Amino acid sequence: MYTFVLVLHFIACLLLIMLVLMQSGKGSAAGIFGSSNSDSVFAGPTATTFITKLTAGVAIAIMVTSIYLTVNVSKRGMSSVIDSAAIPSAPVTAAQKSDAPVAPAPVSSSTQQPWKK
Repeated sequence: MYTFVLVLHFIACLLLIMLVLMQSGKGSAAGIFGSSNSDSVFAGPTATTFITKLTAGVAIAIMVTSIYLTVNVSKRGMSSVIDSAAIPSAPVTAAQKSDAPVAPAPVSSSTQQPWKK
């Protein structure tokens, strides 16, 4: 069921992209250059077409499938590949096995303050 809803969600996303690109804008660029009549500026909204209704339906379907997929994944307790991977440990050398503290290297005056000569 999860895979079916995931495929449905993917198809709905692609369909929504295509539907939005097929629609013409309400403030199309042709109106800027004077090709539209002045009455359309003050006219009421036009009737909703089939494409806009279909766009709204697909958008609602995407919202519903998104919520379903989110809830379903949280219930499934999916794990990552990183969780099951074995972490290799670095080999321990003889210097790391020693418990005695190591004295720091002496600092010469020329490397400590190279600007004062």
